[in-house]
Amino acid sequence: MILTGQDRFQNTEKSVRGRIIKGVGGRYTIMFPDGQVGIASARGLFRLEDLVPAAGDKVECIDSGDPDVPWRIVHILPRRNHLLRPPIANLDGLIITVSAAEPQPDFYLADKLLTVCLINQIEPLLCLTKIDLATDTDLLAGYQPTGCSMIETSPEDESSLVELKNWMTGRFVSFAGQSGVGKSTLLNRLFGQELMPEGHVSSRIGRGRHTTRHVELFPMADGFVADTPGFSSLELADFDISGEQLVTGYPEIQAVADRCRFTDCRHIGEPGCAVSTGDIHPDRLLRYRFFRNQLDSIDPHNR
Repeated sequence: MILTGQDRFQNTEKSVRGRIIKGVGGRYTIMFPDGQVGIASARGLFRLEDLVPAAGDKVECIDSGDPDVPWRIVHILPRRNHLLRPPIANLDGLIITVSAAEPQPDFYLADKLLTVCLINQIEPLLCLTKIDLATDTDLLAGYQPTGCSMIETSPEDESSLVELKNWMTGRFVSFAGQSGVGKSTLLNRLFGQELMPEGHVSSRIGRGRHTTRHVELFPMADGFVADTPGFSSLELADFDISGEQLVTGYPEIQAVADRCRFTDCRHIGEPGCAVSTGDIHPDRLLRYRFFRNQLDSIDPHNR
């Protein structure tokens, strides 16, 4: 049911709180605590403050007096976190999906997503999909030392679906990963209906086509779940992550960093670096060093 401001209250000076569950073309769908929704615009002063409402934001609204767009967002409550690409706020958890079959796993993307999570206080869950098609069942072994939660799924495995729902209960979470790994398929299975169109993996380019066009939240398990565009092409620099911050995304390195000979050790092969005594997978270390050099070349203060 779509509510108008007049339906909610008569006093136009009074505000009501809700959460943005979708924003398209400057119009925002707000879900109120009672589960009903309304359409809102954002006050013009937000532009002057360089502030753009995002899906997931908790907001205060007032009656706009416009029957077509009956609400106006007048205040955005403090954010737990905020990502610009995709535009989403207040995430509790991120389900990082990696396929055991097609497309071939992009562990550089997985490492970037994990780093974004750990820097922004978002709990990650590494999810290996299509395990029924796997030729290598040990694909996530390199992430064991991170201490992050992991799950394996396949279309016929209902127990993994229950486990995934239990992890999501009471949280606002999103799916992320390459196109074609099965994010939308998992969402549709969780809800028992097609909420998001499912893509396919191109035999020519070996990856899926993008099917999600905007961020949208769906109530689920006393929380919300979102399928989002934009995660598959992220760059760490777009999140203002510096070379020094990068180590936060590699808990295996952090665990031994205080043993390094030099306090400003970059862990890329300096004398006395303690990384070799730690429990980091060689491929993870290789990717860390690639990102560290990349970020330091952008920000010379961290060389």
